[in-house]
Amino acid sequence: MSELVAVILGTMLLLLTALICYQWILAIVALKNRDRKVIGSTNEPFTKFLILMPAHNEEICLQSTLSSLKNANYPTHLVHFVVVADRCTDRTVAIAKAEGIECHERNEGRPGKGPAIAWALERMRTASYDALVILDADTVIDIEVFRMFAAALESGKAIQQGFCYISNPWQSLFTRVIAVTSMMRNGLFYTGKTWMGLPAMLAGTGMCFRRDILDRYGWTSFSVGEDWEFSAMLLLAGEQIFFNPQARIYQLESIGLRQASRQRLRWASGRHEVAGHSAWGLLRQGIWSGKAYLVDAAITLLSPNYSSQTSLAMMFLIGSGLLYGDWLTNAFVIWSAVLVLLLGAYFIMGALLTDAPARALVGVLMIPIFLPWRLVIEVLGFIGFGRTTWFRTTRVTSSTP
Repeated sequence: MSELVAVILGTMLLLLTALICYQWILAIVALKNRDRKVIGSTNEPFTKFLILMPAHNEEICLQSTLSSLKNANYPTHLVHFVVVADRCTDRTVAIAKAEGIECHERNEGRPGKGPAIAWALERMRTASYDALVILDADTVIDIEVFRMFAAALESGKAIQQGFCYISNPWQSLFTRVIAVTSMMRNGLFYTGKTWMGLPAMLAGTGMCFRRDILDRYGWTSFSVGEDWEFSAMLLLAGEQIFFNPQARIYQLESIGLRQASRQRLRWASGRHEVAGHSAWGLLRQGIWSGKAYLVDAAITLLSPNYSSQTSLAMMFLIGSGLLYGDWLTNAFVIWSAVLVLLLGAYFIMGALLTDAPARALVGVLMIPIFLPWRLVIEVLGFIGFGRTTWFRTTRVTSSTP
């Protein structure tokens, strides 16, 4: 093996190893505290919530979302629901009005979720509320979610991100894989961050903001990665984002690669764009100010996702095996194999956190297709595809089995 190749491969393996070890540390912390509650409950809530739901042609999902909200275990006089119908050409508006939900129709201005949120907040500027919760129109909630948000607000958590799982985990091989990765991200990675006092990143839905945060900053994020963009802005401004593992919401997931591709490309492209604009600022400010949480946020922005980590580890394994078989090559082969095993064990751990581990592990059959698909999405997102145009994700119409 040439000296240059050895240095490059060794450096990449070292960086990937550090990231995987970091994720395992967070996972161990999360599992160690699994039977503990981060926050207590609130018996007599007093927080008044405004629930904002941006929607673009969501007639398939909106009915179940509104029904879920109405069944929440929270005083009805303390919650007010508002649908923001952004350029809807289907029955979204009719469904909202039929359910007695306040609905604002938007047909002008820049399209997209970020601009729709900013537009709605300006219209609701004089509304009376203590905190805002933003939910996607394909989301159903745990009945205790508002109580959990309220309890955290009462303890001083001004900005929160809820635990985002999926509402149809067993509908296809694809949704089973996403069920596991959702648990890895929420139940291990971000829950571990919470117990270690590290900030989360906003996830676009299940976000909660105390009123004074919005009065101070407004909503200024309009890219396709508006949640990551707003997260970086808040962190650089000195705010903390609290991941609330007890505030659970459930999104309807696409059932296959074809449905999910545009959405994942938009997410990947948005994250890479925000990373390019904000990661180094977070890193620099964190180092100069001695604030480790900003460095941690920068690492979170820059890190490849779990599937990309697995693809990289496997490529290192195969690449090392194809090189000349000296002692260093053999060491790289063993090193890469250990990383693949650690990532595989991490996946299994995520599956064990679901409510049906055996059903979740069936998703392994999808991995040979899922990994290269996800890697292609990441590469296309990195070079800018999906960054300028917002596409609505196609939704399934069949019921969850």
